[in-house]
Amino acid sequence: MLRAALRRRTKYTLVIVSIAVGVLACLWVMRFLWLLTMGNELIILPSRSRIPDLPSGAAIVAEDMGCGSGGCWREITVAPAAGQSPEDLAQEMNLSEEQHQSPTLFDPGFVYVWAHPRDGQLVLGIGYQ
Repeated sequence: MLRAALRRRTKYTLVIVSIAVGVLACLWVMRFLWLLTMGNELIILPSRSRIPDLPSGAAIVAEDMGCGSGGCWREITVAPAAGQSPEDLAQEMNLSEEQHQSPTLFDPGFVYVWAHPRDGQLVLGIGYQ
């Protein structure tokens, strides 16, 4: 009798967990598809977790949003460490060329990251493709 109740409870728990995982997976796929179809049409910004790690000495001095015909993006101005040029900072951050990042668990969209020097600082752009 006790074993049967334990089996029933275990089976019930597995069904509930399976349903929860299935719903979360469906929500993730729906968000991914929504970003693919609408990401360039609405004001949607990648999460802050997509901002590349800054080397020691570099600091974010401004954060803004830019928009154009291709959608919107985060625009982050970074001051390089003392004695470092913006070009050297871009190279150290592997941003000499535009980067493309794959979807992550918490941000299911393809992201591009670019950088260019401006007035002794490095301006990063992070947006959805």
